[in-house]
Amino acid sequence: MQKVSRFEASLLRLLYFFLRKEPLSRAKRELEARYDMPACLSPGAVRLIRTALAKGCVYELARRGAWRDEPFLRALKKTTGRLWQRTAPNQLGLLFSEQAMHFLLWITAVRLGDKQPAWTPNHDQLSTGDLLLLYFAHEGLREALDRVNTPTFCLQEPFQRHGLCWLAYPEDFTQVPEPVAASFVPWMESPRSCILEALQPELMARWIHVECSKERIEQPAAMRALGHSQERVLTQFLTACETANRRDLARFLLQAAHRLLGPHVDHRLWVSSLEMSGQRLADRAATYQAATSFLRCLERLAGWTRWARSVWRFDDEYPAAQLWLEDWEQHQGDQLVLRAQQIIRALDPMRQAQAQAAP
Repeated sequence: MQKVSRFEASLLRLLYFFLRKEPLSRAKRELEARYDMPACLSPGAVRLIRTALAKGCVYELARRGAWRDEPFLRALKKTTGRLWQRTAPNQLGLLFSEQAMHFLLWITAVRLGDKQPAWTPNHDQLSTGDLLLLYFAHEGLREALDRVNTPTFCLQEPFQRHGLCWLAYPEDFTQVPEPVAASFVPWMESPRSCILEALQPELMARWIHVECSKERIEQPAAMRALGHSQERVLTQFLTACETANRRDLARFLLQAAHRLLGPHVDHRLWVSSLEMSGQRLADRAATYQAATSFLRCLERLAGWTRWARSVWRFDDEYPAAQLWLEDWEQHQGDQLVLRAQQIIRALDPMRQAQAQAAP
């Protein structure tokens, strides 16, 4: 039995909650409390924290999708197997810097929502392990906090530049200022690209959830903010995938579209609750365009398909192109694009005005 102080016990409880080893009810009590930060932690507590980070983060990645036997690219070559089978061990290591400990100390000592010194490290100095811990923490905090405080911590560094958090939770970053942009270039190489591979099922489920939630949005301004946030993150992410020739990392978008755009899909899924009375035509157009921001990205994916079909067999990019074509055909990409275009046309306010004016 390892003895720890009250503060250390609270820190460990929050860390275990982020790693899905503690229930939400116990974590809420710690988040709502304030503690005086100690000058240092005991050696025993440090050992427990290091063990939890080393084993808990790897376990979470394995549980969430690393166990899946799927094809991904390695050096532009198609490689199948589970994550640890298709990747060399030296490319899977997670390094944690002192910033991981600083974050855990800060989140334990303060009560979110109050005025307190913010934890604002330089995002570019965070290691891959630090960023993965922050992703799990973001997931846990948004579950434990109300909708008022969630955007508050997303506006702080390093969350507002955290590419993986942006990609999984675009609805949380609608208030991030325009000049701020998440960087996806580092996520195109190991070990961060391996994290994206492991989280493909989770990212697919998140985008399905965000698209289905649009059915309940009533205010046009909220729809425009959400659509703009989605467009920002998709533009940056897809550009990074193109540049690095890692289009396979965007597979979750095809999978989400395949689930959403069934044969009997209705355009009202995206706009049924919107209060559009009194809106100018330009505002209606901007709102509907925001509502279909995810559907519009399918046209860019269709451009990838045209590129892949033009790659010659003896080109270096041929295996990567063929893998994308396999994904496209498996998820019926051509039909998805046609259905997305039909929905976009159905929500065109000019077409709606013409239809209402027709005798």
